[in-house]
Amino acid sequence: MMRKTDVVLILAIGLAGAMASPVMAQKTAKPPKPAPPTAAEEWPSIEGRWHVLLAHEGDVNLTEKPEYRNSTVTIGDKRFEWTAADGKPLLAAATAWNQVASPRWEVDLTPEGGAMLPGIAVVYDKDILKISWRVKNQDKGRPAIFCGNHEQALLLLSRQPLGKPPAGPVNLVGTWQMLTALDDSLEKLGPGPSGAVVVFEADTFAWKSRPGDKGGPYMGGYALDHATRPTRIKFNVTFPPPGSGATPTPPDGFVPGIVEFLDEDTVRLCYRESGWKNSDPPESRQYPEGYYSDGNINLWVFRRPKP
Repeated sequence: MMRKTDVVLILAIGLAGAMASPVMAQKTAKPPKPAPPTAAEEWPSIEGRWHVLLAHEGDVNLTEKPEYRNSTVTIGDKRFEWTAADGKPLLAAATAWNQVASPRWEVDLTPEGGAMLPGIAVVYDKDILKISWRVKNQDKGRPAIFCGNHEQALLLLSRQPLGKPPAGPVNLVGTWQMLTALDDSLEKLGPGPSGAVVVFEADTFAWKSRPGDKGGPYMGGYALDHATRPTRIKFNVTFPPPGSGATPTPPDGFVPGIVEFLDEDTVRLCYRESGWKNSDPPESRQYPEGYYSDGNINLWVFRRPKP
């Protein structure tokens, strides 16, 4: 026979379980994602003064030219001014900005007396801005990708000016945030902010789409030649497997490149991926003569991740 105290105990246990269930469910529920910033909230991350890390147009790195070196860009809601280090104007245009989906924007630049130049922009980490606009064939409409070829101009901008490069030989060991990766002057990181990183160990490298990935679309070994200026980097590509891919690596995997620090935290690296016969010996493959991208040469700019 069940005693009264037993009934009370069972009811108490059942009531406690019923009260605990919502609490347990609440603990396992994922918090909702925060709403993306509105145009008004994101605009302060775009307006103001920027420093040019890279200006690429017509398969040429304009920042290699003295008049574009250390240039700045000032952005307002209706004005765009690109100015040389000595104060001379490089480009002045009226602008119209439209947020497509945070952090991507459309931008129209209209130089005085010129045609409207449709473009796109993306801001990430609140201190890097990428802009690309059509300089020719405006009838093709707004570009869908970032590019610095003969039809588009590309700017990679930083809130902070570059400091001094480190003294001593180049040391790439570490994880680096990819800012741009130009192949045939086309941005390979996509139209939005990218989580891509390049990881250098003592003698291996891996370009990863995300920091936690085990592998990546471009991997292999490398060696630095500090006796040359600029420093040469000798890639030994193992993935994609040599001889495969859209632009096959030579069967021996050797790809010649150059690399230099722009400052303590920012690096640019350029390598030649084609332009030779597979039968050519490795020592005959030419190193790039500058930091740019065209049909044979790729250009990376990367930095130490922000804390």
